[in-house]
Amino acid sequence: MPEELIENPSDNSAIEPEAEEKVEAEKTIQIPEGSRVVTIIIDKGEVTEKIYQSPDGDRIIVKY
Repeated sequence: MPEELIENPSDNSAIEPEAEEKVEAEKTIQIPEGSRVVTIIIDKGEVTEKIYQSPDGDRIIVKY
């Protein structure tokens, strides 16, 4: 079966909804300014979780 080339990934409806969901997840969670990512968990090539540490020392877990 020949591979199908995708010139513009945003035209692929299979990719776009998933990308929008990740952006929405990051927009709805309030990460305090000055926080930094301390851990990124990747499963099968997909980011499934990010752990942030706030300047106060609190840890914030964002799951996708």
